[in-house]
Amino acid sequence: MIRSLAAGLLLSIALQACAHRAADPAPTAVAVEIRDTPPAELLACPQRPAGFPEDAVATMPKAVREAAIRLAQGYAEAVDQLERLIAWHDKDGCDAQG
Repeated sequence: MIRSLAAGLLLSIALQACAHRAADPAPTAVAVEIRDTPPAELLACPQRPAGFPEDAVATMPKAVREAAIRLAQGYAEAVDQLERLIAWHDKDGCDAQG
């Protein structure tokens, strides 16, 4: 019983303190002027290199194979991101260039 009274008292004090605080101002919009067209070299679609030949056989140590896979995946993700950025600027993007 005493605990609930004490909790109620503390809660009422805390709520009164919140009631007297000034409201946070609403966020304001900020406009930043940007160039309409990025430089041409930034809009050039990346060329994807050919992978390893399918008719060749090689033995690689596990660490080398895993490193090659990480590099290939990282490159593919970077190219995908660049193509999405180009498509965001130009809806046809790299699809129109082949």
